[in-house]
Amino acid sequence: MVAKRPLKILHLVGDREDAGGVLSVIRNLHNASAADGWQHIVWVNQQYKETRQPALEYRYSRSVKAESTRHLDLLRQAAPATRELIDLWQEEHFDIIHAHSRGTLLVVLLFAWLTRHPVLFTNHNYANRTGLYRWAAKRKHMHKVVLTPNMANHYGLNSKNGKVRTISACYGDEFLQHPLVERRRFDDPDQPIRLVGVGSVIGWKKWDLVVEAIYRLPDALRHRVDFSIWGPTLQLPEAQAFAVSLNQMIERYDLGSQIHLRGSTTNVSGELLKSDVFLLPSTNEPCSIALMEALALGLPVIVSKSGGCVDIVKPDCGLHFQPDDPDSLRRCLEETITSPTIFNPPADIRNTVKQRCATEVFGAYEKLYQELVQLRPAKQDK
Repeated sequence: MVAKRPLKILHLVGDREDAGGVLSVIRNLHNASAADGWQHIVWVNQQYKETRQPALEYRYSRSVKAESTRHLDLLRQAAPATRELIDLWQEEHFDIIHAHSRGTLLVVLLFAWLTRHPVLFTNHNYANRTGLYRWAAKRKHMHKVVLTPNMANHYGLNSKNGKVRTISACYGDEFLQHPLVERRRFDDPDQPIRLVGVGSVIGWKKWDLVVEAIYRLPDALRHRVDFSIWGPTLQLPEAQAFAVSLNQMIERYDLGSQIHLRGSTTNVSGELLKSDVFLLPSTNEPCSIALMEALALGLPVIVSKSGGCVDIVKPDCGLHFQPDDPDSLRRCLEETITSPTIFNPPADIRNTVKQRCATEVFGAYEKLYQELVQLRPAKQDK
């Protein structure tokens, strides 16, 4: 039997800034496999600026785009970006080409068609239009990963098909080494309930939904809420505009003493451990790393009944509210404040996400990567 060797992976992302998400997953995979000699290299736009640690190894493209609200822009960049990718691939002989964004999906489709080389695409989002993704999954040299069973259902993909796999996003193994959160009692009506959210300040995260739900709480409960949002405001016009409107909403509802936009933090675990409940309001959140980190520390959660949250959050580990419904979220907040013992103990909550840590998830990717290497045309094997 031939021993499996460590591989050199080129991850196609195309971002211009590091907002976490996909890049956090790649960092976690890198940390889980670097000691065994695996190389994880990230292909980004030439305007990309490193803002998080540990730093990854990058290759830069003049043309590639991760996303755009204009589909024509993504189509226009596909051909020149593919040419750049082929040149880079021929120069460095990557074992695996692994795409992660909508813009790079088009690039790997062209790459696979021109080179007859197997490629991999992990879908990290819930798209409104699903036809392209179903069509792409049927292409001869395309292999696809979805993050949860609910995502497979959303795209109408059969995860029993050998070319479609379900592999979770992952959080860092170190979260399983941290102490569990200490569960507090809420007998004192003057004691605040410390809610925490982690994520970029941008519209699709729906932080405004939380503001509305807290405003609708009865006075006696509203004044017990202390909600901190940890995350950057991205350098995007829509993100900047949302941050302004969110602050105006907080001021209009006179909730400045209850709701705090804290900005970025390099100590997510520390902020989670100081909290009582993790709150994720976004609809169709694919497979939130921050959510899994919170659960790994034993925090109960409140999440939308949509996206990956329906697969990740097990019974008695949190509450689900109806997507985009502030009154449904308000009722979850009321239940949490008045009946905090409804949740499982922290150790039981941690156990529900152990299989989503980086080491476990990399094990699933390692098996898939090695299978793809065996599918390469013979002339590509050096």
